[in-house]
Order: sequence, then C-alpha cells, then structure tokens
Amino acid sequence: MPHAERRVEEWRLSTGALRALGWTAVPVVGGATWLAGLPGLAGAAAGLALVTVLFAGAAALLAMVVDRSPTTALTVLVMGLGVRLLAYVAVLTALDAQGWVHRPSLAAATGLGVAITLAYELRLLARMPRLFWIDADTDRPRAVPNATRSQLL
Repeated sequence: MPHAERRVEEWRLSTGALRALGWTAVPVVGGATWLAGLPGLAGAAAGLALVTVLFAGAAALLAMVVDRSPTTALTVLVMGLGVRLLAYVAVLTALDAQGWVHRPSLAAATGLGVAITLAYELRLLARMPRLFWIDADTDRPRAVPNATRSQLL
C-alpha cells in the first residue's frame, strides 16, 4: 500500500474517533450538569478534554511515523499506550484534588471517552486490515533453490 494512502487511513481513524467522541460530549456534559451542577459540568468537560487531547496526540504521532517502518509504528503504538496511561493517572490524580471538579462526573466522562475511542478504533481497524500492512515478501528470496533428493537406500 502506498505510504500516502496509509497516512490517509491513519487520519481517517483519528478523525472518526474524535467525531464519535464529540457526538457524545453533549449528552455526557449535559447529563453531568443536570446531576451535579457546575462541578459536574467541569468534571465531565475535563474528562472528555483529557481523552481528546491524549487520543489526538497519539493518533497524530502515529500518522507521522507510519511511513518509516512497521516496527517504528508498532513501537509508537505500544509506547504511546503506556505514556497515555501514565498521563491519565497523573492528570486524574491532580484533578481529583480540585474542589471545583465533581469526581464521579470526571471519572465517568473519562471512562466513557476512552471506551468510545477504543471501540471506534477497533471497529475501524477490523474494517481496514491493510491499515498496518506489512510486506511479507521483503525478506523472502526471489528465486527458489533447486530441491535436492536423497538417494534411495
């Protein structure tokens, strides 16, 4: 698959997941506001903003390195997941101590946002198996050596 086509699919993956996240922001933030007032709005908005920033950053980084090599892209995927998990823990811990944030709204919105982006990614990846296409013929020799037969005993 040409590199440009692969990059288009990477951007399609990230923009689609962010669009799905955007569609859910209105009911999530609205529901949190209805249930907990202004702190609920702050908590839900902060949780969804955190998911959006970390997901978009990881997707942009992956789209930039996908042309280098499948190994580089896979390394960025795995390391990016670890970094994102650490960032979630750090930011959620810092926001947890803030009085203006409704903790249940923050936790629910963040969890829902992660679930939505992950579900969209998995659905799209299942429909685009060539997204992480690897050329299996690269290291394969072009000519097949002549087969040798052992002598009959």
